[in-house]
Amino acid sequence: MDPKLQQWVEELYPYETAFPRHDNAGNVIEATLDEILQTIAQWYVRKNNKYYDVDVPGEVLSRDDVERVIIQRLKIEFPANDLAPDLVRQILQRIIRDIFVSPRESIPIWSGIRKSVPGNPNKLIFSPHMTATINTWKVPQYRQLGITEADWGPFEAFLDYMLPREEEQDMIVNWLAWCLQNEGKKPGWAPFLYSSTKGSGKSTLTKICAMLFGNENSSTENNVSKLVSRFNAPVLEKKFVICEELQIPAGSDKANAVKTFITEHQTMTEHKGHDVQLVDQVCAFMFTTNHIPMWIEHGDRRFFVVEVDHEGHRSGKGADEFGALVKETLEYLEDPRQLAMLYNALVRRKLPRDFSAEALDVQGSSTQVMKTIQSASWDLNVELFEDELNGQSLVALPAASLSILSDSFEKTSVNRMKHWLLELNWTRAKVKWGGADHSRVIFLRPGYQMHNGTLHGPGGWSHTPSANSGFADYARKGLLKRSED
Repeated sequence: MDPKLQQWVEELYPYETAFPRHDNAGNVIEATLDEILQTIAQWYVRKNNKYYDVDVPGEVLSRDDVERVIIQRLKIEFPANDLAPDLVRQILQRIIRDIFVSPRESIPIWSGIRKSVPGNPNKLIFSPHMTATINTWKVPQYRQLGITEADWGPFEAFLDYMLPREEEQDMIVNWLAWCLQNEGKKPGWAPFLYSSTKGSGKSTLTKICAMLFGNENSSTENNVSKLVSRFNAPVLEKKFVICEELQIPAGSDKANAVKTFITEHQTMTEHKGHDVQLVDQVCAFMFTTNHIPMWIEHGDRRFFVVEVDHEGHRSGKGADEFGALVKETLEYLEDPRQLAMLYNALVRRKLPRDFSAEALDVQGSSTQVMKTIQSASWDLNVELFEDELNGQSLVALPAASLSILSDSFEKTSVNRMKHWLLELNWTRAKVKWGGADHSRVIFLRPGYQMHNGTLHGPGGWSHTPSANSGFADYARKGLLKRSED
């Protein structure tokens, strides 16, 4: 035989020849007709007279395509059954063409939605309207082995070397344990591993986490491009999402999108060629970077940043020792039985009462690098803007006057300055004053109000601004001295 044909035959052989299952006595196990029909009914969904493979729903199939593939899959899935052509035709008739059949024995109508439902082993989930949603979550193979023992193995030593500060290690491990113990829930913050050096173990830790969640339930992205793109559904349909080398501008659309994905339980997703869908998502995120994430905004509660700064990095004096430990840990966990024991150890881990994976206590749990980021992330322009307001003793500021201040702050947009006022806890009001016959927007210092065109403040102070737009008409003499007193 021609070598190319021989290779073709060898590649197809596993799909044409399958060995039947046997019971404990060695008897061949044949599937019942009900089992065959219910199995096929989970292979495909249909929508608008088109068919989709549940495992690969992007491909559009015709009815003829589906029937031909089912015939081949039957031989592989049920090798013990002698399925005569007439019986196969009856199966196809019932599973595809008959209308008055049980939904368990018919290819269902697809809702168009795909989402991860951890803990549910069914490929399809039916709504009360009997449309089917594709469950993208799959039971990891290692969890099907029936292993009951629990053992940390070399993973514990790996963590001790990589994360030597006990408080930081506990936060990461508790987060991972909570996510595995509550796989159907969504954590409200994400670990962020930072190291200025390469080879510090960040990728190894994320790889091990992906193995625990199941590689089929995990997605690794080199940046956030796919996550924040229009067609981001394939990423958000995973349980565990790794974003490496995360670098995004503070306050940008990308930064806001990432923060939303970390905390929100519902999001809009889209596949190419399909409509936009509002779906539930339970993604757990983990980020890594070699650059300190100074873009994280002041007070942000979505990132637990840990600096990985041991001497086992690629150019450190402990590189050989740490490299050997990484190799030992990965080789150990390549055995699915040992991976199952690590999973059991994490699932059985008792979490502290004061730990929460749904809300991060930034003040109580801040690492040193988080404190550095927080101290540097406050916008200096906000402080300069506050100094300007205090220097003029302003207790109110008409929105129309913001443009006058713009030149003093490198032509900062009026919209940005509006956010500065709100950050300083000033309030926005829409009222009439100065003889105008229509309502206008004015910003008021904390403790001050405007009623019937008159400003009111602490200590019984009041003042009625005129139509004059000058700043002095919205000031209170001795404001700072009064505040200090």
